[in-house]
Amino acid sequence: MTVETRSAMKAPWRRLRSSWRARGDSHLSGALTGQVHAALEGAALAQAMVNKKVNPADARSQIAEIEHRGDEQRAELVERLSQTLVAPLDREDLFRLSRSIDDVLDTIRDFVREADLYQIEKRKTYRPFLDDVVGAIESLDEAVDALWSKPHRVPLKALEAKKAARGISRGYQDEFAKIIDGTVSPQALKHRELIKRLDMVGMRINDAADVLTDGALKRGY
Repeated sequence: MTVETRSAMKAPWRRLRSSWRARGDSHLSGALTGQVHAALEGAALAQAMVNKKVNPADARSQIAEIEHRGDEQRAELVERLSQTLVAPLDREDLFRLSRSIDDVLDTIRDFVREADLYQIEKRKTYRPFLDDVVGAIESLDEAVDALWSKPHRVPLKALEAKKAARGISRGYQDEFAKIIDGTVSPQALKHRELIKRLDMVGMRINDAADVLTDGALKRGY
């Protein structure tokens, strides 16, 4: 295959990419970014809670409002997907990504709710977890933003999110080992459930990063 032939084959795809960048479906990109920002806001709220800047009962009330905004953004994205012909990822991958981000926020909500329900103790124990959660979602935000501006950077940013998510998992394993070595008590069981929920947040972030990576590779970024 000659260089000219390869260039001719790539030309239509280049035009499509230029098309969505030129038009910039602001509603589609805004809805997806809005979902990520809602997840980030939820993580920041959980972080404020473990830093004793917000009490668990108030955090539980506020996370419900954040979740509602995230649901609205997801509904907007689903509606826009049905009207969009050209997008930086396949429609199915964008839907999967949206669902994964929704799962991230839902799991953060569960952590906040259970923190209030279990009357969370020793909040500083959870600070490294939430630091990693916030960092991972920030990397996810950068990856999503790059979809419309610098798609070749999407896999790298998604990898950064995955690395931060792995930090959450390692923290869970270390903390779980301490629980196993200690005395089994109601407080220890509650602590185990809370760190397990944070580990699940990390898994959901990892899932979202995987969808981004897979979708980007399909498009040859």
